Amino acid sequence: MSLSNDTTTVESIVGNSTEAIATSLTSTSSGIDWYSYVIRSLQWIIFVVGSVGNITVLVVLLWRRSRSQVGTQLFVGSLAVADLGLMCSTVWVAAYEKSQPGWPFGVITCKLKYMWQFLTLNTSIWTLAALSIDRYSPIIFAKIPLLEIYDI
Repeated sequence: MSLSNDTTTVESIVGNSTEAIATSLTSTSSGIDWYSYVIRSLQWIIFVVGSVGNITVLVVLLWRRSRSQVGTQLFVGSLAVADLGLMCSTVWVAAYEKSQPGWPFGVITCKLKYMWQFLTLNTSIWTLAALSIDRYSPIIFAKIPLLEIYDI
């Protein structure tokens, strides 16, 4: 019996000290929660930089069309569109959710948000995989002599 009381006492002491440490790290005498303020600021910075960067990639791809690198441009453009979709559905929404109580966009957008995140995340992943294969295959096939390819 005394063993279970001892463990309960230890857990309550550890739990209380952890909460005290977390409270002392996040709030100061002014009452500002610095941790969430820094996280929200970083999320907004990531959103702005990521959006501007991906829009710049799309503008450059449309401005500089090359007939010799159509496949690579297609993959990079697809990746930029998928990353832009992920930026618009995840990063700013997460920063906005932390600053506002509750979900202000309605039930349908709440359900569509997770589907959109899943689609854009998988599009980014599989575009990177296809781009890697596209860049890897010329290296491998360049080492095979022409005689073996054409069987002359």
